[in-house]
Amino acid sequence: MRLMILALVLVLGDSGVARADPVAENTKAPVALTPPMGFNNWARFQCLPQAPLDGRDRATYGFADFMLDQGKALVATGLASAGYRTVVVDDCWMARGADGELHGIAHWGSYKHPSAQPGFDDDLTGYMTALHGLGLKGGVYNTSGKTTCQRVAAGEEGNQDRDAARFARWGVDFLKLDNCGASDDEIPGLFRQMARALGRATIDGTRPILFDESAPAQYAPSDPMKYRSMAWVRPLGQMWRVAPDIRITHLGPDGRSLYDPWSFNDAAQGYEEGVYQTYTDTVALSRYVAPGAWNDADQLLIGDSGMTTAEERSQMGLWSILGAPLIISADLRAMARNAADPHVAASLVILGNARAIAIDQDPLGAGGYRVLRDSSADDMGVDIALKPLADGGFAFLILNKGPIAIDYALPLAKLGVSAAHCPLKLTNVWSGEVQTVDAGGAFTSHIASHDNAMFRVAPADCERLTPTGQITVAQAEFAQAPLCLEAGDDGEVTTESCSKGANQLWTMQADGHVRQAGTELCLSAARAAGAPRIAACGGSATRFRFHRGGALTMDDGRCLGVDTGKVGNGGLIGQQGAHLRIGVCRPFAPDQVFSAPHSGAPPA
Repeated sequence: MRLMILALVLVLGDSGVARADPVAENTKAPVALTPPMGFNNWARFQCLPQAPLDGRDRATYGFADFMLDQGKALVATGLASAGYRTVVVDDCWMARGADGELHGIAHWGSYKHPSAQPGFDDDLTGYMTALHGLGLKGGVYNTSGKTTCQRVAAGEEGNQDRDAARFARWGVDFLKLDNCGASDDEIPGLFRQMARALGRATIDGTRPILFDESAPAQYAPSDPMKYRSMAWVRPLGQMWRVAPDIRITHLGPDGRSLYDPWSFNDAAQGYEEGVYQTYTDTVALSRYVAPGAWNDADQLLIGDSGMTTAEERSQMGLWSILGAPLIISADLRAMARNAADPHVAASLVILGNARAIAIDQDPLGAGGYRVLRDSSADDMGVDIALKPLADGGFAFLILNKGPIAIDYALPLAKLGVSAAHCPLKLTNVWSGEVQTVDAGGAFTSHIASHDNAMFRVAPADCERLTPTGQITVAQAEFAQAPLCLEAGDDGEVTTESCSKGANQLWTMQADGHVRQAGTELCLSAARAAGAPRIAACGGSATRFRFHRGGALTMDDGRCLGVDTGKVGNGGLIGQQGAHLRIGVCRPFAPDQVFSAPHSGAPPA
């Protein structure tokens, strides 16, 4: 069990508590009280051997040299000073000898792309020492089973204790553990063994090793295993992947990306998603986030992975609102050498934006939630997301998903701001411009295609923010738009495509009422039989408790769910027009899992 060693209280009108549990089984000391930041080579390079950029002989340029060069570029670009200090090498760095010991691989490459270029020394002590000498930390990758995802027969199964001891001796600071090489029923036990081995290896006061778990990523949102795994990873480590790999970079003959990874969703082309689709999957799980407990939305493709500057700015903004780890996957070596290039210069400014980083690293550790998605399409409409902050203020982002620029007018009441005639100070995260806006009014932002407007709102004594936005059911598939709870004119509440309609906005009151925003009507289960509907607020029938696992429970212990009776054949939650029901709570049941606005991490 984690120790409750830190309590952070958020005051946003009604008080909420962000539950913090930063000590897990992999370490006896708090680790990653804010989201980790750094570099990982996977999305940009995978296991492909690279050429040096400084004229050295390619034949002698090794994997370790390449990773050290990326670390040096973090320092040279100023990104290390901005907080990006952990350099993580992904698959293909390792081998397991005949004696069973883990060591650096002799030659860089994979079964798909073998090469004679050097890999790593057998012993990684010198490599880790070199990173530490740069003021950086070092991380490594492995898998929970026998074989890594790139077929390297060097996995952790059966080797957890001796490998953990070796990691500690080398000076490793970070372990990313993947799911490959093991069956579903083996994975929980293998991850638990690895976490405990890391804890035993570092109990003598040596540097703790952060544990990044990939386990939840393989399970779709409609699979009960998604929520079961989200529960068991939490006591073991500090961060966990929640969705497929972000779209990896493939270069054409001219050295440029063959495609734009901003929006991509094609199951036939492998286990990858675009930046926007990854955000969709991750924001649905924002309730799990707290200090020392981070949803890993995968890597930042900012720099040379094919996105436009607007899209790069949007990924940075979305990841910061999510409270996601900021792990860059780009050729930082080339960016350091070409810092005057207009696109590169803009990328470095985005990555180094202190205001965005401060929102991501906010000590409250709340996960940002979606206020609005006004279109089920990935390339049309607007999304709005909001993150509560430790100072009592909040940050929000308006994303233009469409192909043309828009002028978007936002009434602050849509965010849950209930004060009128209260001057609020808004700081534009990208420009630094400060403006004062009346809390009871609206303001307009000009937003280019795939760009965003992002603001930090300072706390004000005259203003109160109550968590407000859409309540969505679990997605039917990865990257698929969720359905929203919608109150009909007849009082019935059904699941419908998310829209800009006011009848899809709900306010999560501190007393447990789930109020239809702008009305005095609440979600109610007052009827002895039939589906919950909206009715006058008041009494136990209109009080619900929102839990970290996604359940909305009543005082009598029953759970809100989606009536899937007419769907049949296992099609649980993807059908429009389904009614709600109140029934016996079933742990990890996707039809009883909801995403809702919140003021911090909901209770377990």
